[in-house]
Amino acid sequence: MRRERGRIWRSIVLLFPTIFIVSLLSFSIVYFAPGDAAKLLLRERLNVTHVSEKQAQEYAEKLGINKSFPKLYFRWLSGIVRGDFGNSLSEEKPVLKFFWSKYKITLTLSVLGILFEILLAFPIALRAGLHPKGAADSFVSIWSVLTNSIPAFWLALITVYVLSVKFRWRFAIGYYGLQSLIVPAFLMACLSSGNLARIIRKKTMDISKEPFVEFALSQGLNGGQILRYHILPHVLPTAIAIVVLDISGYLGGAVLVEAIFNIPGFSGILQKAVQIKDYPLISGSLFFIGGMICILNILADSIYPKLDMRNESELYHLKTKEASR
Repeated sequence: MRRERGRIWRSIVLLFPTIFIVSLLSFSIVYFAPGDAAKLLLRERLNVTHVSEKQAQEYAEKLGINKSFPKLYFRWLSGIVRGDFGNSLSEEKPVLKFFWSKYKITLTLSVLGILFEILLAFPIALRAGLHPKGAADSFVSIWSVLTNSIPAFWLALITVYVLSVKFRWRFAIGYYGLQSLIVPAFLMACLSSGNLARIIRKKTMDISKEPFVEFALSQGLNGGQILRYHILPHVLPTAIAIVVLDISGYLGGAVLVEAIFNIPGFSGILQKAVQIKDYPLISGSLFFIGGMICILNILADSIYPKLDMRNESELYHLKTKEASR
């Protein structure tokens, strides 16, 4: 238990330098990207194709973005430390408020995608692992290859065409509430669940061959009891690690899927902000997402030892040795 707490505390301590690096990278990428931010922002504001150098300089001075990189970065970072993400240069709204108004749609899409992924992958993968060379095993093998080969944008385009043109489903394109997110979330889950199913199948297959499972069978335990008490506790830690990685990918923004399905989520404002170099909005958004992903990884690290039965065995032996002394 002490060892587990030490690992969690180390993860929490390492969180701060990690977030600092994330903030530095997110700000640097935007700042050093090609293009003059003042010109791009002024063109967007005035809705014109050309502005003079003098106009751009005056606008940059007005916005306070004519400073050097270190001054801009540390001014932005000091605001982040105080909980102030600044204002969007294009929308003239607080970054955190404007970001969250759009990102909650992407977050809902991500949560739905993860739920669908778990529901799709777990049952078929567990059956494939318990019954090798069966129909489920063959299906998972083909499924994992196809999902890793098919481009997401191609499948999304085909799905939109079939639903809107062939079936004339009104919720195929656009955002009309939660029902508009079901199809894109299911699509993302189909593409990511193949890899999860393949790993769960392999882990289940390996655990099923262990001597303790054969011993449990010889003691008269049925398949459900063996699955619950002997196989799942060994499979879940690996599955959770893969799911956390997939959540990180979803939280990063399903840019292509949202664009194809015309969902007004995070991807839309991100594309626009990148085009006009709205660095407070881009940097603040990337910083917020990076922080969420780091926290998710810490939660996974804290859950993993509690589910891994090998850790329980090691702790038992350690306690036995201490008691014998």
